[in-house]
Amino acid sequence: MSLPRGLRDIEPEEYEVFEFIRETFKEVTRIFNFKLMEPSTIEFLSTLEAKSGEAIKNEIYHFKDKSGREIALRFDLTVGLTRYVTQRRELSIPVKVGSFGGMWRYDEPQFARYRWFHQWDVEIFDDKNPYYDAEIINFAYTLFKKLGLKIKIEIGDRRIIEEYLLKHLKVEDYEKRINMMRALDKASKKEFEEIQREYQDKGVDKELLKALFDFAKLKGDKVLKNLEEYKLETKNITHLMDLLTNMGIDFELNFGIVRGLDYYNGFVFEIFDENNKDLGALAGGGRYDILPKIFGREDLGATGVAGGIERTVLALKRENFKIPYSFKRVFIAYLPPLTKEAFKICSELKKNSISCEVLPFERSLKKQLAYANKFNFDYTIILVPKEFSEGRIIVKDMKKGEEELLTLSNLLEFLS
Repeated sequence: MSLPRGLRDIEPEEYEVFEFIRETFKEVTRIFNFKLMEPSTIEFLSTLEAKSGEAIKNEIYHFKDKSGREIALRFDLTVGLTRYVTQRRELSIPVKVGSFGGMWRYDEPQFARYRWFHQWDVEIFDDKNPYYDAEIINFAYTLFKKLGLKIKIEIGDRRIIEEYLLKHLKVEDYEKRINMMRALDKASKKEFEEIQREYQDKGVDKELLKALFDFAKLKGDKVLKNLEEYKLETKNITHLMDLLTNMGIDFELNFGIVRGLDYYNGFVFEIFDENNKDLGALAGGGRYDILPKIFGREDLGATGVAGGIERTVLALKRENFKIPYSFKRVFIAYLPPLTKEAFKICSELKKNSISCEVLPFERSLKKQLAYANKFNFDYTIILVPKEFSEGRIIVKDMKKGEEELLTLSNLLEFLS
């Protein structure tokens, strides 16, 4: 039997890394005072279409339920969290919420991209203060540092791109500007000619698109000077840069970063693993004041970031990542006369919150020790008749390869 295309099972070894990322995420949410929740996995299709329009149907799983209602599986956490917060006017701003869960998109499956995938996500609903944009970036920076990845943060601003389209390319039609930004978002994924053919049918002129792509190549230290030469507004981006610098966060300006979702309307950013750039962005986000407005809260601003779990797992695996267990994992190896004693000791260790494993079938000590080594146990307790009859057991440190004799009475103290 097989699964539908683009779906897969998450095997135990990978799931352990998922859980490590989840626990690290939860730790960072506590540090930054975010409250965790889980928005519904199913939304009305009309909710997901609120900004993206009917075209979103081609990219998501949607269907009619038994009552004939048009519903869909969530494609991100941002929409559900925004719907939740905008419905609750009693909440005091800033509202800081986060979530971790599975999403579904009907994309073409490709490397590190599946139709069922997972994300962590934090959002701040605020009074449209740039400090919270910096806070969101700081959150992501802290999370990836705790995961041990060497990251690069690239920041853009859709307001500057839109101003360039209006002032210099004279693109006055709003839908045309949006289409050009959608095209720009694909620049790192496809060749220009392929993108140009796709958007030619949507009324985007090749020369205008080429000019936009050339402008978006602005990067690095000289960007602000270039923007001033174009007579574009730099006050907002300068303010954010000052905030991030004060927080001790390294970043690079890149106006090719626009993000694909139309609800972004200000700062946008993406985060890459410097050692694994082929994985694409590990996380991305920005300011999206448009979405609360669509949901009836023009008074509310919003900024957030979401990160892909599958890509982060791949990045960690390439760094030969080992989960830093906060508890000791113990295996008990024994010779057959001591089977019951092995089971009893293992049960006692578990009652004292010590992770323990014992095999309930006969194997040689050599094979049992090989098993303990294969599954990375910290210690192996070895029960052999002679020593056990004297009230002693052998404890082997599997990392150091060292053995020592202990009495049963001081085993718990040793492992605690």
